[in-house]
Amino acid sequence: MRAHLVEATPGAGGRGHWVLSAPAILFLGWLWLDLFRILSPFEARTIDFLLGALAYVVLILLPFGYGAHRFVTSLPGIFQQAGWTVQPLEPVSPEEQHVVRYICASRERAETNAERILLRVAQGWVYLEIGAILVGAVAMVPLFFSAVEFGFGR
Repeated sequence: MRAHLVEATPGAGGRGHWVLSAPAILFLGWLWLDLFRILSPFEARTIDFLLGALAYVVLILLPFGYGAHRFVTSLPGIFQQAGWTVQPLEPVSPEEQHVVRYICASRERAETNAERILLRVAQGWVYLEIGAILVGAVAMVPLFFSAVEFGFGR
């Protein structure tokens, strides 16, 4: 069914998305700060921490989150309704709403401002975390059989 897609606005300013993505963000931030501290020419831990945190936000957090959001929302055929509010162009009964496959006829992105950028970054990090979970689940199958073949778990 043809539909018009309007960019979704998460409730509560996207705080729920930040909470969902916090484990990945904090783990990668911790790893980044450790590597930054090891490679830093400065001796002061405070300077290393401040420069490392600033570099993490500018080089990792914002671009990867925004890029993931842009990637997922640019493929609505594959990632059905992710990041979009669907407005069907034909009448749909309430019973059919969840079984209908919508085909994007047009898209309307929200105005880009500082708040919207942070919302997109938060949504993007949730998409990245979901992707990491799915990739990890698929990768665990051959790892399991490899470990069993070498005698682990007996």
